[in-house]
Amino acid sequence: LEQAPPSAFQLEIGMQSFCERTLEAVRRKTDTRVLKQNIRRLVAMENMHIHIDLIAGLPFEDLATFADSFNEGYALGASMLQLGFLKLLHGAAMREETEQYPCEFSPLPPYEVRSTPWLSGEDLALLHQTEDALERVYNSRRFRHTAQYVLDATGLTPFAFYTALGRAAGDTVRLDLDGYTARLYEFCKTLPGVDSQCLRDALVCDRLATNATGRLPAC
Repeated sequence: LEQAPPSAFQLEIGMQSFCERTLEAVRRKTDTRVLKQNIRRLVAMENMHIHIDLIAGLPFEDLATFADSFNEGYALGASMLQLGFLKLLHGAAMREETEQYPCEFSPLPPYEVRSTPWLSGEDLALLHQTEDALERVYNSRRFRHTAQYVLDATGLTPFAFYTALGRAAGDTVRLDLDGYTARLYEFCKTLPGVDSQCLRDALVCDRLATNATGRLPAC
């Protein structure tokens, strides 16, 4: 793999969780220490797209343990950290074993989980906001400098930052890139430790790095 030409491969690593009890419950025998070492080595090669998947709604994973999984996954520096939501397909243990796993899920395909004994409906709604912020800031690769500056300046964990941003940003469906840039700027400059000029510089670097026209939004 180290000898592969750049961008020849994309590796999708279906980690799902870093919580040992959760992995055991879904019958995944995983040595997370070894796995993290291997992922770091793959990322360091810098010639492949490395994609890590986490799933919200798995057994025994509450908001606190999911935050731990999120922070561990983020720290590995993969090209993308995807936050997905459990789908209770026909035959899935969490769907069939209702006494052990009294979950609520959508009756319509793809049967996404709505609540579990460990995550409430409000928790899952919050995680959807976290996912939106993660997709727009990190996975889009549009605001990597800005995110790193804010994390360094505030000392926030990645999960705390993206969750707070997702909650503050609200409904972003109709926001274009310039509108989201403004909302990101307004939110981040209120955080303790953030210097508004350094924040602006980071945003300028990000926008110029992903826009060949050199045009910057009004904010």
